[in-house]
Amino acid sequence: MVETSGKEKGIYPAYDVEPFSSVRELFLNSTRRYKRRVALQYKKDGRWIPITYDELRNDVERIACGLAALGLQPSTGKLAIVGDNRPEWAAGYLAAACIGIVCIPIDKDLRETEVYNLLHLSGAQALICDDKHLAVVQAVRSRLPGLACIINMDNTPCEGVMPFSELRTLGQARMASGKNDFEEGSIDPAQLLSILFTSGTMGNPKGVMLTHANVACNIVDARKWVDLRGDDRFLSILPIHHSYECTDGFLLPLSAGATIFIAENLRRLAENMAETRTTAMLGVPLLWHSIYKKIEAGMAEKGIWKVDAAKRLAGFTERFLGINIRRKLFSQLHARFGGCLRIFISGGAAIDPSVARGFRELGIEFLQGYGLTESAPIITVNRNRAFRDNSAGLPLPSVEVGIAEDGEILARGPNIMIGYYNNPDATREALEDGWLHTGDLGYVDDSGFLYIQGRKKSVIVTPAGKKIYPEEVEAELLKSPCIAECIVCGHVDEAGEEIVEAIVVPDREHPAFGGLDEAKIEKLLQKEIKDRCQKLASFKRVTKITVHFEELEKTTTKKIKRYLYTGNV
Repeated sequence: MVETSGKEKGIYPAYDVEPFSSVRELFLNSTRRYKRRVALQYKKDGRWIPITYDELRNDVERIACGLAALGLQPSTGKLAIVGDNRPEWAAGYLAAACIGIVCIPIDKDLRETEVYNLLHLSGAQALICDDKHLAVVQAVRSRLPGLACIINMDNTPCEGVMPFSELRTLGQARMASGKNDFEEGSIDPAQLLSILFTSGTMGNPKGVMLTHANVACNIVDARKWVDLRGDDRFLSILPIHHSYECTDGFLLPLSAGATIFIAENLRRLAENMAETRTTAMLGVPLLWHSIYKKIEAGMAEKGIWKVDAAKRLAGFTERFLGINIRRKLFSQLHARFGGCLRIFISGGAAIDPSVARGFRELGIEFLQGYGLTESAPIITVNRNRAFRDNSAGLPLPSVEVGIAEDGEILARGPNIMIGYYNNPDATREALEDGWLHTGDLGYVDDSGFLYIQGRKKSVIVTPAGKKIYPEEVEAELLKSPCIAECIVCGHVDEAGEEIVEAIVVPDREHPAFGGLDEAKIEKLLQKEIKDRCQKLASFKRVTKITVHFEELEKTTTKKIKRYLYTGNV
């Protein structure tokens, strides 16, 4: 194995961050220091409703005592949560975390059988859900004898279900009786914080066990590496059940005393950004590609030559005068998003470097990182003043990155999970001598930057023994405005040899497809893909094309479930 030297790690000094060792310590510190600041805002009846840090603290205290009154014990108690991003989700999670109850966030888009499997596998004793998911949970409840209590965030009356307001009342009564589990609680950093079931882009979801220390050190490290501030206004759009959003879009802003606005939905994203005057946002490549395509289309209408001239002027001014005038030059664009946008952070998959560069040229910092649920989640991230747009960034201060002999990326550090819940075989396969086997392939350059080449299981090997990384071919195809999304995989032809197949979804809104039937669209795509592949080495070119006219199935973080189309689990 080849490890990073670490001699240039960080490139410039880390930002000063006071450490903490648990989510409880994070929450207590922030609610003491930032009492009057707004912690969360959500929209109701067309109006943004603020919740201060002090109000959040009081609510979490009552909920924590309510959970204890239900019989959930520190370390052994397990609380599942399923629902859309909302204050009750956040407060329920924090309440459990602060008194040592294990949290089991569940993907809000799972089907009935999947929800049952996770509740059964995890041994959840209580569940917080919303109206939208109540029917699903009720349908499987009889097969879950260990699930003693269901709590509804929407407070809709239902037999055998406790309204969330009643949970608060229960906690208030317990406090009035002289028993305050929140105040009396204590957390060992090695204590289990959560069991997070992976989204399963390759199938077979597993329960990742993360401790308080795993998550706490990852947040501290991320803040040391990236300039995230107490006066930032984060817009939360990704599902909070996912490790990326929960750690970095929820707990991290709270640790800094920032404000989190809970977005209404993707359709109202631009409007929400303008209303909240968003400064920072986490997202995944699909989201950033979509936003940037719309920006490009808008700029093209005004004359792309004007935009290119402005970019050249900004580059000249920055290079020779040391002044960044991009925000002024593109002030109209910034105004559309509230006028305060400062930084976008991308995770979940590699992004087209031209998109990252494009946002930066418009005056918005754009950083991408890399990680897994198993690493709580960040392993590497680009920094504000040390970045490579085609790289996944630098290892966090506490994290070591290694490359195995076969090119697999390995990671070791205090952020690495303790294992998979009730799955020792999978744990032994993933963890070896403290190193997490990520399943991804990549390399590290002389300055310590990590580059991702693709999933180990997805690599295509030609009859001549040459390796093709599907993600590289996909990135080239996705540059076409005619293609909305695609997957590249290996396909065994009639001669028994593996060839390159592309499964593509056309962008039906593209003018080139106007009035065409599906057969003609397929023919046009054949030519488009052939042209795009001319930029690739001959052995990497697509030789089989399958066109899908419906969107490919994805996880809630908008990653395509590859195994459904490739059969590669």
